[in-house]
Amino acid sequence: SKDCSHDIQTFILKSNKKLITEIDKEIVRCLREINRLVKSDVGLHKKIEKLATIKGIGMITIVTILAETMGFEEFGSAKQLVSYAGYDVVQRESGTSVKGKTRISKKGNRYIRNALYFPAMVACRYNSVLKDAYTRIILKKPSKMVGQVAVQRKLLILMYTLWKNDTVFIENYKVSSPDPKTETTLDSSEPELL
Repeated sequence: SKDCSHDIQTFILKSNKKLITEIDKEIVRCLREINRLVKSDVGLHKKIEKLATIKGIGMITIVTILAETMGFEEFGSAKQLVSYAGYDVVQRESGTSVKGKTRISKKGNRYIRNALYFPAMVACRYNSVLKDAYTRIILKKPSKMVGQVAVQRKLLILMYTLWKNDTVFIENYKVSSPDPKTETTLDSSEPELL
């Protein structure tokens, strides 16, 4: 019955290949429909193009974040958005008085966190501002994941800020302070929570 088991394996492989081919075709159809819908709304399309200027962020990530946040409509601040996504920092506690290390709450929208996972990995390598932040964080923390999550959070806040201000990402943008002798970069103006 070696021949019989070989025939069954061949059948299963062919069947799986057909399923994968159909799934791939459906993904292409979905991507086409997403692009069509985005392009049908000129204002939305322009704002999405501005978000796409962030290195590491692509169309699927952008539309996922916008869909999960209803275009950031319900959020009056980045702090509210961070909490909604589950990137807010909480203290680990044991019993009534022993306080441990901080961590993200993960109580929020996991689809946002999932959507930002791979873009944060890309940003850690190719977005100089976020790469510097990532490097600085992992030098202080025992786990590289802490830095990766911090970059996810920063990407979300950056997307929110660009969306609300209807502007593009400028990598070496300097924020002028009231004192002209000092300038801060986009990265250093945001407090580090992780």
